[in-house]
Amino acid sequence: MPDPLTPTQDRRTLYVNMSSEKRIEAAAALAKAHSFILTINADKEVYTKLQDLSHDKISLNEIQEEGREVLKKLLLEFQSNGIDLKEEDRNTLQKLKKEIAIIGTEFLRESVAPTLIPLSECPTPLLGLETKDDNIVVSEWHDNAYSDAVREQAYLAYYRHDEAQENRLHRLLDHRQNLATSLGFNNYSEMALQNTMAGSPAAVKEFLLEVHSQLRPLARWEYYQFEISKLVGSKYWKNYGSFKVNEVVVFPWDTHFIGQDMTKFYIKSYTSINYPNLPDFLSVGSVIEQIGVWLEDTYGVTLIPEIPFEGELWSEEAMKLAVEHETEGLLGFLYLDLYETGKRKSAPYHHVIKANSSRSIPISIVECNYHPSDGYRPPFLDFATFEKLFQELGSAIHSMLGRTELYQSSVSFMSRDSKLVTKYLHGNLARHPGILHHVMKHHTRKRVLPRVNYEKLIVMVNALNIFKTHATEEQLFLSILDQSFHTRWPDPDNRSSTELYSRVLEKYTHLPFVEGTAPHLRFTPLYTQGAQYYSHLWCKALANILYDELFIQDPFSRHSGEYFREHFLKLGASRNPKEMVEYLIGSKITPDRLAAAIVKPLELSQNYSAESPNKHAGKTWSSRISDSSPLVKRLASSHPHLVTAGGDIITPGKFPKQKLLEQRLQESSES
Repeated sequence: MPDPLTPTQDRRTLYVNMSSEKRIEAAAALAKAHSFILTINADKEVYTKLQDLSHDKISLNEIQEEGREVLKKLLLEFQSNGIDLKEEDRNTLQKLKKEIAIIGTEFLRESVAPTLIPLSECPTPLLGLETKDDNIVVSEWHDNAYSDAVREQAYLAYYRHDEAQENRLHRLLDHRQNLATSLGFNNYSEMALQNTMAGSPAAVKEFLLEVHSQLRPLARWEYYQFEISKLVGSKYWKNYGSFKVNEVVVFPWDTHFIGQDMTKFYIKSYTSINYPNLPDFLSVGSVIEQIGVWLEDTYGVTLIPEIPFEGELWSEEAMKLAVEHETEGLLGFLYLDLYETGKRKSAPYHHVIKANSSRSIPISIVECNYHPSDGYRPPFLDFATFEKLFQELGSAIHSMLGRTELYQSSVSFMSRDSKLVTKYLHGNLARHPGILHHVMKHHTRKRVLPRVNYEKLIVMVNALNIFKTHATEEQLFLSILDQSFHTRWPDPDNRSSTELYSRVLEKYTHLPFVEGTAPHLRFTPLYTQGAQYYSHLWCKALANILYDELFIQDPFSRHSGEYFREHFLKLGASRNPKEMVEYLIGSKITPDRLAAAIVKPLELSQNYSAESPNKHAGKTWSSRISDSSPLVKRLASSHPHLVTAGGDIITPGKFPKQKLLEQRLQESSES
């Protein structure tokens, strides 16, 4: 029965993004399907039969593990719809759910709405932005803008506090708390974490605090580099609000730009690779082709172009691929829609249209928004987009490789903190020097990256991580904020969500809170992933562990690919997710191991020396210093603040603009 009904959410999103002519009719049909599912979930007779089965030990023993997992999920689904409540209470519950959906939709709509500033009131740095009806349209915070003033004013405008939006968030949190308590839970997080790998808010909190403990020294080092870069690169010291004159402050609008700028500098200094020219070696056609070669080597899967039926494709640019296994034959169909329509998200996005089961062939779509060829050169990808494409194609293949008997145990029904493992694992593979050496060919096909050997690619990959600790710290902070909102709401001290945001930001990051702003009001996962945003860090940690165990030595290993498929990809949601992962990695999942897996790649990048890629691996601080270049030794002795109390962090080989920095500091001291 579920085969034609689910996954409705992916289908609805697909129609909205593709702007289909029949979008309205499709949305209406899916609404009816969703209503029918709710009717089933309120069927007492079906629920009673499932309960009887769950208490019948003899019958349970005759059911395979996959069936028992599905039974457990079905019972939870019924209970979350208030099947055990009185009819009046159940009706109240359904009304509460509808209100949550309405408020959530409004919250999502306003979270992506641009800020309009009348031309007469617009700050000078923003006058060059798009205009509409005598208003300046600020549709993003322009974190890549070269001008400090543009980034600052765009941030202040885009994230300015919106009282109406904050009221929506408060109502959403109120309703979720009421929903949870009416079903017998202490808070919404406790309800949302059922049937996840973490299992409880306490486990999530322990994990996040452990990550914070291990990550903070690395983040402090990175922000010190940002402070130096901002000091050396600025022509004046500015006074902002309560901050003292001559004090260097890194603001939220600085981190991304400075990090990118320092990464480009580091790559060019040590590899002779001009980072902005990398897209010349990542043409869309070549990337798709080489990812196909990797899939064939690793999983035995081939992507074969298919001739579509008349009217099957919604765009002339879309293509249909058959996904075939070398021994199992046809696994499913994958549609690629790569080029821009003006209606879609900018990043690659994967939709499951029909999930895998013994009774159906899976269908997935990967849609992108790339610029098409200009007639002279093929379309290109920057490195970040290449990584995202690799991730989404990996997720699409996961939905094909899953082999479950029941639809409800397919990949689509995996818990969020296990489903994302595949995505992040393929992101790691996209940064593997072996993969890059294989994929990155110049679009003329006449040469590979100029003057770059395999060792320089290793340096480049480490450099891509070297100033990313702040991004991990931000993800950690947002995960903690998400848990705070969904475990202790209303706040015992009667603080607003913005006050809580300010407190959590300054406690768990190195950034100051900027008065008059409320970035969390544009953070859509507060609705779409309520109480489960931690899953990104959790799955990133598991992906790092699996990457180190299976693929770091040989990313094309068929043995590792088959092992990963057999014990993870193939099983979908047919097993307990925690037991499945622990069997795969051969040990228990503990907060300290997960935290270490997140921090380790960042630490290795910060400790990285260009002269010898694996030189510092596993060594103590003193031995790293003794093995390092004279410049590193001098900096370690003259600038002890670059090293943590535990002696685990040293500067990455070179300190840019050192003489200019010393000169500026001397001028500051004299003045």
